[in-house]
Amino acid sequence: MVTMRLLSPTRRTIFSFASILLVVAVLGCAATIPFVWPSTSLWYKTGSDKLVLQIGKVFGLCAAVLFFVQILLVQRLVIFDRIWGLDRLSFFHRINSFLILALAITHSGLVILPEGLDNLPIGREFWPEMVGAALVITLAFFIAVALYRRRLLAYDVWRKVHRPVGYLLAVVLIIHIFNVSDSFETGVPRGGLWVFIGAIVLTIILAKYLTARMTLKQLPVSAGRQAGEGVVGLRIEVPSSFSYAPGQFAFLSLHGGGIAPETHPFSISSAPDFPTKRSSSIEFFIKQCGDWTSTITPETGLQASLTGPFGLFSYKARPLPPMIVCIGGGIGITPLLSMIRQLSTEQDAPKLMLVWSVTRKSDMFLSEELTELQSRLPFLHTHIIYTGGEGGRRLHEESLSALLKDVPDNSHFYICGPEPMMSDIRGHLQQLRYLRKSIFWERFSL
Repeated sequence: MVTMRLLSPTRRTIFSFASILLVVAVLGCAATIPFVWPSTSLWYKTGSDKLVLQIGKVFGLCAAVLFFVQILLVQRLVIFDRIWGLDRLSFFHRINSFLILALAITHSGLVILPEGLDNLPIGREFWPEMVGAALVITLAFFIAVALYRRRLLAYDVWRKVHRPVGYLLAVVLIIHIFNVSDSFETGVPRGGLWVFIGAIVLTIILAKYLTARMTLKQLPVSAGRQAGEGVVGLRIEVPSSFSYAPGQFAFLSLHGGGIAPETHPFSISSAPDFPTKRSSSIEFFIKQCGDWTSTITPETGLQASLTGPFGLFSYKARPLPPMIVCIGGGIGITPLLSMIRQLSTEQDAPKLMLVWSVTRKSDMFLSEELTELQSRLPFLHTHIIYTGGEGGRRLHEESLSALLKDVPDNSHFYICGPEPMMSDIRGHLQQLRYLRKSIFWERFSL
């Protein structure tokens, strides 16, 4: 199995800068339309009323552009993942949703302001304006549901609803734009809008095609084991051409045994060059803690579908430092295990430290594995922290300071675990004067 080559930080920076410039250029072009190609509603406005209406239209057009960018952010395009990583794209997606809503609400207020509340565009002849108002209300409701999704909807239900509703809102938005302003009836604005929409649609089609191509189906689950209390280990046979970098994840769905065919992201715990009995296989450790994962048992005869790999949570994504510190919480050990396994096969591996925080001893399901890795990596220092029971302790600034007293300032830190734990650890590391740019983390959910 081949180790995937990831883009260097320099290349990722160049591609990021170019992408941002492209979005800014499109926003800039959209912002000129109310001034260069004004609609008839602006002909009879003067002074501050005209300026307020023009600015309101600019806000609306920028919201529309960012809405289409929003759709692209969740397409799982490989090139986007190689530049930013899907977890960061998911974060951008959430932040961008609030920006779109703020722009849309401001747009609504500014286009109404010159006319006054006594002349609200209500009635059959104002249906494009009413469609726009409905869009803003629906968008606000959609974002509110997304914020409380874990309390309101199961993951698979949200996944099935989220994208179709987004596509529907995009279609309604296009109808609104073409009918609310006569700036788009002819000329450059109309042609430019069609080109923009065409580019978005083609990108979505390309993303679907590439995702379908990289999805491996009917893969046999060759081995399953109860790795620990509430943790199942699955080994899945993949083609020898399958390549990935240590620390990456894949979207996995299982078929058979009465398990619902849902798709969930899981970190790959195996390593491309780490010796195993089955060289063309990858391994996952899955915590049985949810409605879906609790139905997975090692005895179940299964087949799997796999889409990936994805992610930049890998030491392969950046130059090697003199030392790597891996800090895991619970099942968050899995991508860290992949990296440590791979480093055990490399001659130029840096010094290593693993800090693994678990609730109790029964959660530490890798004791034999860690003993074996220690024999292969004499420069690996392992610390197991038990947080529960009598004598349990948590990782705080003082305990981290003691553990890291001999760790160089230019070391790299890889953190994976529950979100509150990762947030605390990042804060503690920065308090200990380690650089923020040397601290990397992997979110559990997308």
